[in-house]
Amino acid sequence: MPWPGRTSIRLGVLVALLTACVVAPDPATDAASQSPRASASLSPSASVAASAVASASVVPDASPTPSPTPDPSVLDLRTTSCDGGVVLEWSASTDPRFHHYTALRSPEREIETAWPPIAPAVDWGDTYATDRFVTSAADASIIPSDTRWFYRVMAYDADGAVIGASAVRDGRLDEVDDLGSVEISTSVEGETRLEWGAYGGFSRCFSSYRIMIGIGGGVPNTLLAVVSDQSTAELVTDALHPATTYAIRVQAIRTTTLESFVVGQTEVVTRNLP
Repeated sequence: MPWPGRTSIRLGVLVALLTACVVAPDPATDAASQSPRASASLSPSASVAASAVASASVVPDASPTPSPTPDPSVLDLRTTSCDGGVVLEWSASTDPRFHHYTALRSPEREIETAWPPIAPAVDWGDTYATDRFVTSAADASIIPSDTRWFYRVMAYDADGAVIGASAVRDGRLDEVDDLGSVEISTSVEGETRLEWGAYGGFSRCFSSYRIMIGIGGGVPNTLLAVVSDQSTAELVTDALHPATTYAIRVQAIRTTTLESFVVGQTEVVTRNLP
């Protein structure tokens, strides 16, 4: 006959065993499963990709800004006041109708674009060019003075209509610089040394020295040599012959695509070489 309390003891043991079989939830795991942040967590590779997308979305547009198309009706003009002349330099016309350039000079700032020129503006005749890339000229056509002149460059089509014009710029022609006298000496080797005063004007007004000679003491209009360095004021040459009389002059020159003019010069020296 069973003991009165044995059944209750067995039931208690069974309940204990069943309770032990039920795994208690891990609080941390349960919290993670319920967290919206945990449900949205990504793998390392996915995180990198997401970061790249996010970064790309805020990078500004790096494409270059296109350059504006030049206005074919506008020419840029720069003038340089020099000893003996005014240098004009302008931008090339881009108009397909281009035929030629002409510059106008006036004692007044207002220069009309009409052709023929409206007085007091004049075409002094040294700037006509049919090559669109010939874009420099000079005005050495008047006597140097303190007068300030005004200039404007025009581009024309074949019918003489203005298709481009510059703004008005000013300039002044100064006196030609005095480079002094030419000093001449000869060596026993038969070489001749020529020395003169260096041109001290603005470097934009200088292109080269030109050494001119005249055989027999005549006018020095034959080119002996060219020196391109403004600071070099001497020449050693064996091209001059002994027992010969020469007239010698050195000139500082400014050259443009349409004209050259003298910005400085020495006196004419006549010498019979030993």
